[in-house]
Amino acid sequence: MDQPTYETNPLFNEVLYSARYLVNNEGGKTDVVLSLAVWNKLLTLLEELDDRNIVQAGLPKLKAGPVSSGVLRWEEVREGWEDDTSV
Repeated sequence: MDQPTYETNPLFNEVLYSARYLVNNEGGKTDVVLSLAVWNKLLTLLEELDDRNIVQAGLPKLKAGPVSSGVLRWEEVREGWEDDTSV
C-alpha cells in the first residue's frame, strides 16, 4: 500500500506544522497564513504536479509514435528553443 503523500513529501509536514490560523469572533478558523517561503515551495510543488499530469495525459498519444502523435523531434526544435530569450 502506498504511503500517504504527507509521509513521503516533507513539504506537507512543513505546511501543516507552520500554518497559522485566523479566527472569527466566535473562535472559528476562517483563514490560513503561511510564510512566503512555504507558500512559494507549495506553489512550485503544485506546478510540478500539474506538469506530471500533463505528461501522463500525453503518454498514450506519444506511444502511437512521432508521426501519429504529431510531436516534433528535439533536433527539429532545439535551435529555436535555445534561442528563445522570451522565457
